[in-house]
Amino acid sequence: MTVTAAPTVRNRLVVHIHGYQLTAPERFHRRFARDLTTFGETWSARTGTGVPEVLPRQARWQAEASGPDWRTRTDYRIIRLDDLIAQGHHRPLLGRIVLGIRGLLDFVLDRAIFGYFRHGWRYAIFTIAPLAMMLASVLAGYFAARWSSGSIGPWFGSLVGIAAFAAGFAFFSRKFYLFILLEDWAFASILARRLEPELAARLDESRSEVQAAIEAGTYDEVLLIGHSLGAVMILHFAEMLLGGLPPENATTAFPTRIALLTIGSSVLKIGLHSAAAPLRRATAAVTSFPRIVWADYWSQHDVMNFPYVDPAVAMGLTPRHPPISRKAIFRQMISAEALRALRFDFFRKHNQFFHAATRRSGYDYFMFTCGPFFCADLAGSPHGAMDWLDDAGAITANAPTCAA
Repeated sequence: MTVTAAPTVRNRLVVHIHGYQLTAPERFHRRFARDLTTFGETWSARTGTGVPEVLPRQARWQAEASGPDWRTRTDYRIIRLDDLIAQGHHRPLLGRIVLGIRGLLDFVLDRAIFGYFRHGWRYAIFTIAPLAMMLASVLAGYFAARWSSGSIGPWFGSLVGIAAFAAGFAFFSRKFYLFILLEDWAFASILARRLEPELAARLDESRSEVQAAIEAGTYDEVLLIGHSLGAVMILHFAEMLLGGLPPENATTAFPTRIALLTIGSSVLKIGLHSAAAPLRRATAAVTSFPRIVWADYWSQHDVMNFPYVDPAVAMGLTPRHPPISRKAIFRQMISAEALRALRFDFFRKHNQFFHAATRRSGYDYFMFTCGPFFCADLAGSPHGAMDWLDDAGAITANAPTCAA
C-alpha cells in the first residue's frame, strides 16, 4: 500500500570526509556514480550523477534519485585529503618508515593502547599488527644473513639479510598495506594534537559555505559524513559549524535539519590518546547541541572500528545528546559470496560502509545521501528504510514522513 507522502528530503547537502586513503576525487566520483546506479537497482529508484567539479580544496557534484512519489536532489561535496596524504606518501622511504614507527609508538606507549584493549580488542590487535609485520621482516633478514654467511661469507650474507628484510617489508606492504598503515599512524599522531593549518583552512572554507546554506534555508537537510579517520575531522568540522550558528536559546530558527553520520569510525583511535583534548572538546560541543543528530554506524565485520561503544562516553564525557549507535550488518547488505571474497581484504571491507548495498538492508550509505528520508529517521529505525519503500520504490504507509 502507498500513500501520499508528507514532506521528505527534496534537497540535501552532503559533506563527506574520507579516511586515510590516497583516492583522487575523479576516482571517488566514478565509484559514487557506479554505486548510485546499484542503489537505484536495489531500491527501485531512478538515479543520476552529475559531472564532478574538482577544486584545490574540495570536489563536488550533483546526484539525483527518485521514485513514483518522491524526488531528492543531493549536492555532494568531498573535503579533499588526497593531496595532503600524497605529501606523506612521497616522502623518502626511510623518512616514511621512521615517521610511521614514531607515530605508531606514540599510541602504543600511550594510555590509548589500554583503551583499545578495553573498548575493542580487535582494534588493539590491528594497532600492533604493523609492529609484528616489521618484526617478522627483521627476523627474516637476520636468519637469512646468519644462514647464508657460513657458505658465502659475512659480507655477502649481510646483503642476503638486507634483501630478505626488504622482501618481507615489500610483501607486507603489498599484501597488508604496511606502508599505508605507518603513514596513517604518523598522520594520526599529529591529528591527535591539532589540525594542521592547511587542513584547518579546508574545513573552515567548507564550513563557511555550509553555514551560509543553512542560514539561507537552501536545503532540507545538511548531512555531515566522516568515514574512518574522517570521522575525527568531521567532528572538528561540526564544532566549527555549530560555533557559527545561533545559541540554543536564540529566537532565530532555520528550517534546515543538521545531521552527523560517522561510519566505521576511528574517533576512539584519536579520542583515547592522552593528548587528544581538541577532539574531546569537539565531541563535547557536538553532543551538547540539540539541533544536530549524530548517528554512529559500526560493524562487527570490520576490525577498524569499535563495536557497541558510545565514543563520547568512552572518552570520559557525559553527553547531553548522545549519538545513536547502530550496527551495519554487511551480510545483509551484500551476498554471502561477496562477503567471503572480502574475508582477508580488511581495507575493502572497511570501505564497505560507503559502497552500495546490493540488498535492501537497515544500513545503506546511498539511502542516507540520496534517499528521501532524513538521517534522524533512518538512524532511529532499527531496520532503516526497509519497510518504507515498496517493490516499486514508492513510499509506504510505514514511513515516518507519510501522512496518517
